[in-house]
Amino acid sequence: MEIKFNIKHKFKKLNNIINNLPSAVKEGIEEILKNIQGCAIRLERGNNDEGILVEMIECSTNEVKGRVYADPYKFMTDDNISYLWFEYFGTGEYAEEEHIGVTKHFKETGYTEWYIPKNKVKRELSYPIKMINGNEFYVARGSRPNHFLTDAEFEVRNDNLDVIQEKIYNMLEEVCK
Repeated sequence: MEIKFNIKHKFKKLNNIINNLPSAVKEGIEEILKNIQGCAIRLERGNNDEGILVEMIECSTNEVKGRVYADPYKFMTDDNISYLWFEYFGTGEYAEEEHIGVTKHFKETGYTEWYIPKNKVKRELSYPIKMINGNEFYVARGSRPNHFLTDAEFEVRNDNLDVIQEKIYNMLEEVCK
């Protein structure tokens, strides 16, 4: 049995695949990054949709890389202190990282309770208020960590596999007509 191929015709299709594959993958990666970003914004409870960013890092012909990250400068308090670290890794009894508080009350409570001056906070907090020397303070307790970036990646992982598969399939379908 003998099989013959029209090499010139097949070579053209293979060449089209080689030329179009990087752009299909790039489009897929961009869509995946946006999926992760949207999910991270939702998991962050929508408090800071401008602080979760997408960036394409490298788009050479052999590699397509991007990242989704949180910009600490977009998670700032009035005192120019970023609360991103606290939200992501938790505070007080739930803190996954080293405690940074130095006040006597914070240390005495085992790093579980601290005072926040009410006049330094942009919005109302759900903590109880205590009067100290004529000033109002929120009595803050620990908050659980919110790993919104990592959680978003895992939550949309299966959808993202479908996205890249669809982009490549559509490209193959187009160039192999």
